[in-house]
Amino acid sequence: MRNNSDVICHCEGVTYKEIEDAIKNGYDTLEKLGDHLNVGIACGYCIEDLEEILEELITGQSSA
Repeated sequence: MRNNSDVICHCEGVTYKEIEDAIKNGYDTLEKLGDHLNVGIACGYCIEDLEEILEELITGQSSA
């Protein structure tokens, strides 16, 4: 379980809560999140986490 304050994208300092809010507002793909929050663009290290968050929030399933 992630906390709202967990930093998901360290390059941009974007938290789980910011990503969750963006997904709820229609930024529901990696590309849309990247365009909106600049996540997953610099080093790419957070892409796996972003994919997991998208899956959890959109389908309600955890990959863990």
